[in-house]
Amino acid sequence: MSQINTDEVFKKIKKQNGEAVAKVLREAVLLDVPNIVHILEFAGSNPDEIRGLVPVIRERFVIQPKYIEIATDKTPFDLLNYAGYDAFYVETEKQKNSIKKYYRRGEEICTFKDPVRHKNFFIIHAVKRGAEKIQPAKNPDRDDEYGTSVISIQIAKNGGFISIKNRYNHTVQNSDATFNNNPDNIIPGLSESLKKYFNVDFVSLKSSMPSCFCLIDDQFVHYNFETNDFYFDNNYYFTGNKIVKLNNDYEYMMDSFVFNVKTSQLINPSNTEDSAFQILQHLLEGKKIKIQSNSENKKMFFANGEHVLTIFNGQIIELNIPDVQRIDNVFLKTNSALRFFYAPKLESVGDGFLSKNTSLININFPNLCSVGDGFLSSAVGLQQIDLPNLREAGAGFLGICKSLTRLSLPKLKTLGANSLTLLNTPDLYLPKLEKVSDGCLQLNESKKLSFPALKTVGNYFLSHNHEIAELNVPNLEKVGDEFLLSATALKKIFLPKLKVAGDDFLYNDTVLSKIYAPNLEKVGKSFLQRNISLNKLFLPKLKKCGADFLHACQSLKSLTLPEFQCADGGFLTNSGDLIEFFAPKLDSKTLRFRLTFIVTKNRLKQILLKNRYAKNTFKKDLTQNYRT
Repeated sequence: MSQINTDEVFKKIKKQNGEAVAKVLREAVLLDVPNIVHILEFAGSNPDEIRGLVPVIRERFVIQPKYIEIATDKTPFDLLNYAGYDAFYVETEKQKNSIKKYYRRGEEICTFKDPVRHKNFFIIHAVKRGAEKIQPAKNPDRDDEYGTSVISIQIAKNGGFISIKNRYNHTVQNSDATFNNNPDNIIPGLSESLKKYFNVDFVSLKSSMPSCFCLIDDQFVHYNFETNDFYFDNNYYFTGNKIVKLNNDYEYMMDSFVFNVKTSQLINPSNTEDSAFQILQHLLEGKKIKIQSNSENKKMFFANGEHVLTIFNGQIIELNIPDVQRIDNVFLKTNSALRFFYAPKLESVGDGFLSKNTSLININFPNLCSVGDGFLSSAVGLQQIDLPNLREAGAGFLGICKSLTRLSLPKLKTLGANSLTLLNTPDLYLPKLEKVSDGCLQLNESKKLSFPALKTVGNYFLSHNHEIAELNVPNLEKVGDEFLLSATALKKIFLPKLKVAGDDFLYNDTVLSKIYAPNLEKVGKSFLQRNISLNKLFLPKLKKCGADFLHACQSLKSLTLPEFQCADGGFLTNSGDLIEFFAPKLDSKTLRFRLTFIVTKNRLKQILLKNRYAKNTFKKDLTQNYRT
């Protein structure tokens, strides 16, 4: 066997993948791996990513076999049964989609949308027994109990490629590589069993593959994102083990679309549902296209002399659509790189508008009136947003825009669930906001908030806000659970129209000393619990409460509840030494069995005198209970 000239290999890798990658391979002593240039043809030029590949390259091509696949005479279905799964082979479209019921809305795997997936791949669906009872984790991990409770093992029929799909789907990173795409990590022997059962080959690795790579036959293939089981990089895309390279002379990647300058046609290889496809077709097809490149290799596209878009590394970074008034559901669903977007006439957008974008800094849509779910829900780099005519926003609106310094929504009336979750603007003023759904402003860290028209809010509104010092909600009538939970900087709050409050209302607001709620009639459990600074409370219309009412309010001295009638367990427990207590309509049973445990003996007489049940016989009975 002839010796490999590592100097020549270094030069070839340098030309193909860049000098930094060549140096990584030299340091790792991998330049003498046979066919290493071919192996890394589609691996890209990022040295850090290649460094993450080093142990995988060693396992696959240097010290192979690193481990021996376990021999077995069992079928894949027998083994999966031993592992606790009910598994079946997919032969029809109905079977392929039969496990869809186990997936949360928006988390369905792309397999369900591909009508020929089961014709090109051997597919085994496996459902863990009891999967319907397993709940998602608060901090999801790809291979946790929920993620692996419903899996889909998919092997290209012509070999070389395996993917194990995850129940979380895109909630977790690299969801198409569950169990590291190694069936033996599900149960020993499954890799060999699958190969024998389907008479097909694929590689099972023990080393963890970096999240941006797939192993196709004997090549490590880098990709930027995946949609509909198609994987896209700057100059190629692939599905299964078929890699389609673009002709760089006239074909250009635009996120998950490919534009052919020769034919003036835009194609959608993955058939992904994305309203941007029609918009880009209108911009480019049938037009005289001119392309300009700059020193950074950004490519500017001019259609009939007008700049319409710019691409960089296969993604759209600038987009100019001056005449578009409406954008339907799912717009640029895979794009994270858009930095400039001009759409002055835009009036409405559907669900999934730029939901993965992390690069926009400023947004100004002067005519936008309504947006669907997921509007810029991941825009962590967004700093300023002006939507002067926006009235309705769906769920996930600006969900994690933690860099915002300016937010102007002067006409916004309704806000969908889990919106503005991580907002950190110092002051927030939404003058027309009337209705807010669950989870909004949940981890907000603003100090001053004003919502003068707000009437109803769902659960978790402003929960876990540790900075808020001032809240203006003069028309608020109803709040859900955990309203202002742990607002540890709030000293006073005025709620003149509030009638109903859910569980954990103002729970653990440790510096709150004044609350004004003259119309409050009903509250849930743990009302004002652990408010250690509150010393006086007057609720003239409150009639009933849940468990642990005013529990651990250790500074409370005066409590006036003229309409209060009944209370559940934990009423006023651990609440210090009451001096004044007035609740003339409170039933005697509650008074006997709750009050005797929350007051000291020298205050007992004062309290009894202010309660209409304080008759002689009752005094005697209560005093006897206390002494006992």
